[in-house]
Amino acid sequence: MKRLPLDTFLSLMRRDNVLGHGFDLDELVQIFVSHVKDTLSQEQVKLGLAYYLAKSTHKDVVHRNQVLTKVTRFLNQYGWHLSDYHADYYKKYLPLFR
Repeated sequence: MKRLPLDTFLSLMRRDNVLGHGFDLDELVQIFVSHVKDTLSQEQVKLGLAYYLAKSTHKDVVHRNQVLTKVTRFLNQYGWHLSDYHADYYKKYLPLFR
């Protein structure tokens, strides 16, 4: 399942309560909707997560990394191979973090 429609991805995240309580799933959803078109490829998911890390209104690095860990763990159970190590996204998408 390397490609997933965006609405399916978001519905699964909501259904499985991936982020749990105290996390703003709507903020993550808005970032994905803004930067991902229709079907998520692995690259689009990485880009969406990088935008989340760079643009989230939560400036707390611990919070962002917890979200990253939970989302990547969730997606990896569907056969994706995403890193939950934030530095990987910082290196690959360096212009977002300037």
